[in-house]
Amino acid sequence: MRTRKAFVIAGLWAFLIVVAVHFIQFPGSVPDFNRASDGGILLDASPAFTPDGIYDRLTGYGEAGRRNYSFRNVTIDVLLPLSVLPFLVLLIRRALAPYALGPVLRGLLLSVPVAYVVFDLLENASVLALLANYPERMNVLAASLPYTTLVKRAASLLAVGIPLAMLSFEFIRRKQLLGVRRP
Repeated sequence: MRTRKAFVIAGLWAFLIVVAVHFIQFPGSVPDFNRASDGGILLDASPAFTPDGIYDRLTGYGEAGRRNYSFRNVTIDVLLPLSVLPFLVLLIRRALAPYALGPVLRGLLLSVPVAYVVFDLLENASVLALLANYPERMNVLAASLPYTTLVKRAASLLAVGIPLAMLSFEFIRRKQLLGVRRP
């Protein structure tokens, strides 16, 4: 029962944080960044795949937008992945429970949510470095940023998709077993 309660609480917390960050106006939220940057698009929302594209976006944010983005990356964009991590770990643990997997595969699957958070924080650090040094260009870092974002996105999708697929498979398997047992 304690595991179920922790799962529900972690899920509700993650949901509330995600909704608040993306839809409520407060310092560091997505709407706040959009306001401060005159409609700018966050680099992780729609990656720019060239250093020139990244620096055009940084310039377009204006001073207020860049300051807001820096604040966002050391506050809200740290809180968000760390708030979602417990739910993702509990979700994969719940999905793994009915399966007898070896320790290596089990560890690999449990590491996917952690990989998401690590790459999200790496992405934040990269953006902070670009912002701190702006207008001086850091082309190697700028060129690597969209790929960090892609790995983060892939890990986040896998952290949700793998356990949902496993839970769905187990649900279908149980339904079929119940159907077979009924006369």
